[in-house]
Amino acid sequence: IEIFGTNDMLADAEIIAFGHDFLSGLGVTELELRINSIGCPSCRAEYKKALQDYLRPKYDMLCDTCKSRFEKNPMRILDCKSSEDQALVKDAPRMVDYLCEDCKNAFEELKKNLDILGIPYTVDPDIVRGLDYYTKTAFEFVSNKIGAQGTVCGGGRYDNLIEEIGGPSTPGVGFGLGIERLLLAMEQSGVVIPKPEGPDAFVAYMGDKAKDFALGLVGELRAKGFKAELDSLSRSIKKQFKYADKLAARYTIVIGENELNEGKVSLKNMESGEQESIELEEIASRLAK
Repeated sequence: IEIFGTNDMLADAEIIAFGHDFLSGLGVTELELRINSIGCPSCRAEYKKALQDYLRPKYDMLCDTCKSRFEKNPMRILDCKSSEDQALVKDAPRMVDYLCEDCKNAFEELKKNLDILGIPYTVDPDIVRGLDYYTKTAFEFVSNKIGAQGTVCGGGRYDNLIEEIGGPSTPGVGFGLGIERLLLAMEQSGVVIPKPEGPDAFVAYMGDKAKDFALGLVGELRAKGFKAELDSLSRSIKKQFKYADKLAARYTIVIGENELNEGKVSLKNMESGEQESIELEEIASRLAK
């Protein structure tokens, strides 16, 4: 979800509110919104130097990945998942203490907007972003129900992204989330996910003449607003019934040479198992009932 074209913190609050409402609407509970400001290139330069000065005496104790980050992007070290490195950066300086006036005002504006919207949040100075095009706002919706990887949704502001990939200077803010994390959070919140609705009717056929009629019938039913399916693998009638059951079809309409000659079809209620013979012209009205 993204908004491009404005650097007003109203957009950041709107994006966060959308995430909050979306997750709440799905029934995800016990989520915590954590926010931070990661500044801009101007104030990050001063912070980078302060962080390197703090980490330099501890350099040899850092993991190899964090050693590789030391010169180019030391802020990423704060986000290391190693418990040893986490202990080393516990008392490191934080970006929120080095914000320039513009970034500081923007962060206060964001907090004010969230207060107006009634969305609770925690300022988490440990939230960082590893790419230079990120600016100012960074946020995460975190669940304590799905283990260590508890971030369900993460986002922030990236005012330098479009320019970095060759476009005009265009501010932007947004978020992304993972389907698997979301489903896990919903499951842990006791949300019962409804099964997809099957077609109103599955049209099973026997023989080439019946196949042609079945195709026409499916088209006619769809034109009248019904969800209708038919087999496209030329399976046996027994396997067509199995497929209709797999699709969770409400009814199965069976058409064969005899049915066509008599001007009737067999209509089976897949839930009750009841089966009856009805006139061809009655199919749509019976499904509607």
